[in-house]
Amino acid sequence: MTNDTKPAAEDVARWESIKQNMLDRADIAAHFTDLERSSLRELCWAAMCLDESRYALKHAQSQKDLNNLFSAEHFGQVIVANHILVEENCWDKSENDDKREIGKLCAELASAIQDDISEDGEDLSITNMKRFGHLWSLIHNFERTKPNKFQMERFAEHGITWEGEVDEH
Repeated sequence: MTNDTKPAAEDVARWESIKQNMLDRADIAAHFTDLERSSLRELCWAAMCLDESRYALKHAQSQKDLNNLFSAEHFGQVIVANHILVEENCWDKSENDDKREIGKLCAELASAIQDDISEDGEDLSITNMKRFGHLWSLIHNFERTKPNKFQMERFAEHGITWEGEVDEH
């Protein structure tokens, strides 16, 4: 802040909430098993490819073109992630809203993949590509447990201290 005015109480509360959410996510992530971490990473990559496939819809000549982007390997990653995160670790029933939403979407996507594959033989429908394209961004945001330089500046402007690591990106 370049002037001497005090920040509004709502702004301070907003930045306190951002800090607390990061700390809460860090506490949750600290208890992940290596298998959960690995499955979440694979699910994120598969979801990114799904999102890229969704954007490729404009230029695809056929469903087959889309499936070249979102491959059988990605299908497998989602199915395995669902087994580990949802079936074994109950992410879809978590008390944490973000973790629960990721778990529910993972389970729904795994089910959609299995349904679409059994109906068509190999394709994930365009409707399901659109429906689940944002899953990677939920995972990415869930994994953010350190403030970046911009957030550190806002914390300082609002009188909020951060004693942990900072994301240098």
